[in-house]
Amino acid sequence: MFLLVSLVIMAIPAILAFIVLNRVPPEHRKQTPGLAFLLLIPFFSFVWMFFVHPRVASSLRSYFAAKGDTTVGDCGGSLALALCICCLCTLVPFLGVLTGLAALVLFIIFYVKAFDLSSRIPKTT
Repeated sequence: MFLLVSLVIMAIPAILAFIVLNRVPPEHRKQTPGLAFLLLIPFFSFVWMFFVHPRVASSLRSYFAAKGDTTVGDCGGSLALALCICCLCTLVPFLGVLTGLAALVLFIIFYVKAFDLSSRIPKTT
């Protein structure tokens, strides 16, 4: 049961990153959406998240820069990096509780921003 709950919790960031990257046109993606599911690999995910979350932000930034929209800022790039650092710090005893809460808050803020920006990208069929 614990394994199933852990897998579901680990799947949430992978699915969200996949959805956002899938909305970005292929020429602006800094990473293919399917690679987000490598976050499901235990322990490897602590390294891989430094590639996935910042690349979600840079993919969005690339799209909006190509459209000439400068109002989006860094598209959450600094939030993504802070999120990854906080997630890594959860491995430190005692400090992990505080950084885990911070990581949860940063995760929510980052993906709310990412989904908001990706909703501004017109769907292509």
